Amino acid sequence: MYSFFVGSDMSKDFFDISFLVDNKPVYLGQFSNDINGFKVAFKQLRAHTEDPYSSWFVCFENTGVYSKAFLEWLVSQGIACREENALKISKSLGLKRGKNDKIDSKDICMYAFEKRNTLQPSILPKPLIVKLKKLLSQRILLIKQRVALESSLKEQKSFLDPHFFDLLNNGNKTIIKAIKEQISTIELCIEETISKDDGAKMNHKLAQSVIGIGPINSAFLIAFTHNYSSFDDARKFACYAGTAPFPNQSGKRQGRSQVSHMANKTIKSLLSNAVFAAIRYDPQISHYYARKLDEGKDKGIVINAIKNKLIQRVFCVIKRQAPYVKLPVYA
Repeated sequence: MYSFFVGSDMSKDFFDISFLVDNKPVYLGQFSNDINGFKVAFKQLRAHTEDPYSSWFVCFENTGVYSKAFLEWLVSQGIACREENALKISKSLGLKRGKNDKIDSKDICMYAFEKRNTLQPSILPKPLIVKLKKLLSQRILLIKQRVALESSLKEQKSFLDPHFFDLLNNGNKTIIKAIKEQISTIELCIEETISKDDGAKMNHKLAQSVIGIGPINSAFLIAFTHNYSSFDDARKFACYAGTAPFPNQSGKRQGRSQVSHMANKTIKSLLSNAVFAAIRYDPQISHYYARKLDEGKDKGIVINAIKNKLIQRVFCVIKRQAPYVKLPVYA
């Protein structure tokens, strides 16, 4: 399907590009990471092939905001591209010493060629998802700042002069109040953003029918599943969230199953909050939690199992497009 492969190493100000000739990567050069740089680079690339854009495949690492403009420009030009997870590329290359942008672009080009039968072109997320992620990211930042200010003087209270402590603490309280107001404003914006999309609005409501899943948990789930379109089952999302256990064995040694550290830690943390809410307000989850602890199960393992239960429930109500129904508790 694709006959011309391009690899790009993205950074804040520049990007390096290589292309494939006779199954060998050739370095083209370094260009500015902006629209003009994209145009110059691809004008030079066209001098090395007669293939139309429809036969091109461009691969580059996902470097957050630094690679988003490149993705948007490539899609606007009708060029198939893959914004790939940097860790996937790194793991596929084996042991490497040092880092060089020129060599990295060649490696990414070879990665695209070798994985050409399995790589799927990236698509632009909907404006709803882009806006939602930015709002949620800002909320996380504000909460971290609030927590830092709330805890900054607690341990120093007994060591500071009372008058000086009050001066600092009053300043902190003023800032904390402003941060809380900003968090409330962002949460209102999140709700308004979701309410403007009928599909997202329905899924937002359905997810919250699961006991333990609140509006912020639901908003994160919508954002990171692209409104449940990028994950087709609960197990895959559990893997992404770092709650799915994997076997740990070698030869005759049979270790305890473990979760992977390669996960979306934000989602994993939010699911922990959801678990504690579910234990408190869902009789079935509360009974399950107490029963497993009585059986001698490790607390962390039980909490992780409840996370998976909540994920299964959310994906179930989304698939059925019907609210969650409370189940009876059996002794």
